[in-house]
Amino acid sequence: MKLASHLFMAAWIVPQLIAVVGSAALRRTEICKRGTQVKSSSRSRILVGILAVVGVVALLAILVAGRQRSDEKPAESSGKTLTAGAPTQLEVWTPPATTDPQEFAIAYAQAIWTYDTSLHGYADWQQAVSAFADPASTSPQVARSLLPQRTEWDQLESQKARAVVNGVTAQVTPELEAMATNGRVPTGWHAYVVHGTQTVITNADTRFLDRQAAVAVVCTPTCRFWSATAQVSP
Repeated sequence: MKLASHLFMAAWIVPQLIAVVGSAALRRTEICKRGTQVKSSSRSRILVGILAVVGVVALLAILVAGRQRSDEKPAESSGKTLTAGAPTQLEVWTPPATTDPQEFAIAYAQAIWTYDTSLHGYADWQQAVSAFADPASTSPQVARSLLPQRTEWDQLESQKARAVVNGVTAQVTPELEAMATNGRVPTGWHAYVVHGTQTVITNADTRFLDRQAAVAVVCTPTCRFWSATAQVSP
């Protein structure tokens, strides 16, 4: 575009320079030489020549500018393609802004049991699950620990696997209730055993798996992930 603007500027300046030179030439030809003045046909030929030069310069500027614009369009399209190809954030990966500990525990379970290898990578999943915890603590590492190992993810990815979970419940067991009242847990601490049925779809088959984990959250008043137990397999 800068080149085109320079050419347009040249197309404006050059004709004016030519006009100045042409005017001087015309004035010189009009000076009588031994009492004889140049014929008007000669002046016409000079004017035609000047106009031809101006036309060529302007045409070249327009052609180059048009080419510049056509070269820029693919770059814009390329940018849109890159944006469209960015990793997709699954809806269940977004931590809820809630003060309900049971709702938050269920949301966390849905996040660790839902994935689609055709839409995102392993690091994207880890980052999404980490967002359930307080980033200033070690809780994000614990939250990620319930995801499959990297080698397991590679196998799932090779099989084009995806998974959803249904019927997730969160229940308080007598053991967890006793822990909540023994005074050794932080304020706003709640713990649940979460259950769900995970449907895993690969390019080979479809499996239905029972999932279970113990999840603790702290709500003060907004809830955040605190801890969890049990290694969750894919």
